[in-house]
Amino acid sequence: MNLVLNLMITLVLLSGCRPREITKEEITTLRDQNKSSLIPFAETILPKILGTEFKNIESTLNKDKQNEVHVTYGSNSALTFNDPSEYRKVLTEYHSLVLLRIGYVLNLHHFDLLSLSLSKPFFIQGEKNPETEIQEAEIYRTTMKQMEIAKFFENHPNFDPFKAPMIGEKEWERITEELQKLWKVDLDEISRVKVE
Repeated sequence: MNLVLNLMITLVLLSGCRPREITKEEITTLRDQNKSSLIPFAETILPKILGTEFKNIESTLNKDKQNEVHVTYGSNSALTFNDPSEYRKVLTEYHSLVLLRIGYVLNLHHFDLLSLSLSKPFFIQGEKNPETEIQEAEIYRTTMKQMEIAKFFENHPNFDPFKAPMIGEKEWERITEELQKLWKVDLDEISRVKVE
């Protein structure tokens, strides 16, 4: 009985500590009223939508003198609760969701390319160092043109990227597949991750 009571108290405390979800309407208002340039705006808004998963953002000019935006995000824990057989699917679907949220937020700014990197800590056991240590590693990076992001939202005007999809939801799976056909994968190290 004490165990059940302790679990219930822990759940109540944890749910009370979680940040409030931000809605598409709130984001749209913030985005549409924004007067800042891209980087100051992104540094203000991305922590609101990604929370502690937001790591950094930078902007560079490519060889054609066009603006490229690079965003890095990821959990701060080396633990995962994903089943090994579903690890890739869960990560790429979540990456899709993050890309859509960031793309929606930054869509009124002018840039050519959005680069999105998933970076997270892992337990690493080296040959020279048999003790396990935690190291941060980038494991997945995609790029997508802004015009493709804008076109996606034109084709899906009622899609709400700030409403968390349900696992196995057919519409979300269709949208994820559609998005993954549009992006270019620049780095894929997911297969090197050993999930135990």
